[in-house]
Amino acid sequence: MRRMTVCQLVAGTAASRPQDAALVVLDRRGNATTVCWAELDERANHCAAVLRSHGVRGRDPVMIALPNGLDHVVATLGAWKLGATVVPLDPRLRAEEAEALTAAVRPRVLVGVPADAPTDGRLTPAAWGDGRSTRSPGQPDAEPRSASATGGTTGRPRIIHRRRGWVFDADDLPSPHERAVGLDTGQVQLVAAPLHHSGFGALHHGLALGHTVVLLPRFMPSLAVEAVERYRVNVMRLVPTMMQMLLDPRVGLRDRDLSSVTALHHGSAPCPPEVKRAWIGILGAERVFESYSSQEQLGFVYIRGDDWLARPGSVGRPAPGAIAVVGEDDEPCAPGEPGRLFFRCAGEGPDYLSAPAELPVWRDTYRSVGDLGYLDEDGYLYVLGRAGEMINVGGANVYPAEIEGVLASAPGVADSCVVPRPHALLGEVPHALVVPAGAQGPDLAVLDAHCRGRLSPAKVPASYEVVPSLPRDESGKLRRRDLPVPSAR
Repeated sequence: MRRMTVCQLVAGTAASRPQDAALVVLDRRGNATTVCWAELDERANHCAAVLRSHGVRGRDPVMIALPNGLDHVVATLGAWKLGATVVPLDPRLRAEEAEALTAAVRPRVLVGVPADAPTDGRLTPAAWGDGRSTRSPGQPDAEPRSASATGGTTGRPRIIHRRRGWVFDADDLPSPHERAVGLDTGQVQLVAAPLHHSGFGALHHGLALGHTVVLLPRFMPSLAVEAVERYRVNVMRLVPTMMQMLLDPRVGLRDRDLSSVTALHHGSAPCPPEVKRAWIGILGAERVFESYSSQEQLGFVYIRGDDWLARPGSVGRPAPGAIAVVGEDDEPCAPGEPGRLFFRCAGEGPDYLSAPAELPVWRDTYRSVGDLGYLDEDGYLYVLGRAGEMINVGGANVYPAEIEGVLASAPGVADSCVVPRPHALLGEVPHALVVPAGAQGPDLAVLDAHCRGRLSPAKVPASYEVVPSLPRDESGKLRRRDLPVPSAR
């Protein structure tokens, strides 16, 4: 086994294919800046020297709050060449949010954070500019790592270390698992998600595999499709909201050439069944992969499209014993019986850069982030949602994700979510927030009939509310803490 960091792999590709494209960075008009492997590695060397002059050493946290672009990638690789821990943040953070995060992380350097954030070390990309150096900073005294903020859509964020450093077995690239999900070396990958979220892992994993990464400034449906055609993209990593937006008839997806795409990966949130079926119809079932995990990286499950068609709603079959479904009596649930999901993990669980969170533990080696679900007779996993999102309708457990999947397939609905509404008799009932597709929007009577034909009575929304939009972040994740609270009726 030859352990190599992502920076060493980038340097190796720069030596073997110096003038090949490593990054294609698009602006909002589609204008491209192409960076070859040699230039990317030399820019990272120069950035590392600047960061070292500001005191950055191995294991030091370096916070990066920059928009998608070359500066973000160079800053990350430069910090990793020193063995630092990179913490990517949303560049649109309000000052008070930045203050809370910097107080928790205590970074050596912040790059691009608002000017009034409290720190002794603050840099902008101007500190290294367009400088390049062929001189490597040498072997770092720690493995490059990253950490991410989680919980921001529901409450106070936690800063979680990636469970392993950005180190790979160079003799096993791509690994059997990577090949199973359509990944190979030298592919072209589209990164449309923000680099402070899922785009971060996708981009740097792609660089480790020697991919040419086509990076969008933000998700723009028409630009994304144009990039797939222009650069013959092989791998796309999307979230369900992006998948749904790309299906808008105005984008004209079905008339575009997607023949180069060999793998569409999606995750981060439940995908409405009708949206997934549409993509399977466009690309073919064997090219669509769904993954289920958590920021804490307690476990990982995936399912290919053809397997999903046989078991709609499943996220895959975990290895035996990897996941336990536990009931309120603290005993394992029978197949088909919902319960809390616990992942078996070695060691003491997640490694928090900030104050640790106490995750529920079951039988010493299993931990849970609060998700609910069940396993079928064949061991396939179905995720129902978070325990805190469940709606108790007169004693019946109702899961918003199931209702939202039905709403997504209704005519005139562009987006939706379901929240609990207080009820004098039943305690609480489902209340649907619906974003109209187009000026006219859905006929609520037709929408109600659509739901009644597909859901049991307790799951049918008791009320509907048309809203102009829902509070989602750049990755499409719903910020539930920002949703309006419906009053009792």
